[in-house]
Amino acid sequence: MNEQVKELTPQTLMSSSNRLIEIHITQARLRALRLVAFTGAVFPGEWSVQWNEAIVPDLLEFGFHARKVNEFCGLMDEEFGPIDVRIVKISEGDPGIWETNYRNALNALMHMQTFSIGHVHADHRRIFLAAESNLIATYIKVSTDRFPEVTISLFGLVDCFLNRVLQKVREKHPQLRF
Repeated sequence: MNEQVKELTPQTLMSSSNRLIEIHITQARLRALRLVAFTGAVFPGEWSVQWNEAIVPDLLEFGFHARKVNEFCGLMDEEFGPIDVRIVKISEGDPGIWETNYRNALNALMHMQTFSIGHVHADHRRIFLAAESNLIATYIKVSTDRFPEVTISLFGLVDCFLNRVLQKVREKHPQLRF
């Protein structure tokens, strides 16, 4: 076989590097948008197990790709402001110890050993009238091998990525297409 092997030039390397970053951005954004939908939707308490099973893969994928965006785009030391934003008020049973730092939250997701997804009652939006309860997925409690257990606002985490991280990427890397 007489196949030609293309030589890697700085331009090819640059474009393949950019493409890799764009793939991570696209995948993180897709998962972030799905998580926004999950955290804004009311579901009947009887669906909790299935609801969690739908959220977890998106959360893990988001964490992986978002962290790669931070690494590849040189954002590891950026301060993006607090992520402890909640779209629902927790009137009782607040889990406490809310993580406020985006980078720390991503690190917790990457190093997590145990986790649980927290739901709050959506009494203000009762949709499933015959259900035992109307819930909204609001947070994840994460423990790692390195850090004490923290509570991460699901909405706050993805809101930061969609509105602050992507803006910073556009400023620092205008050549990227996403």
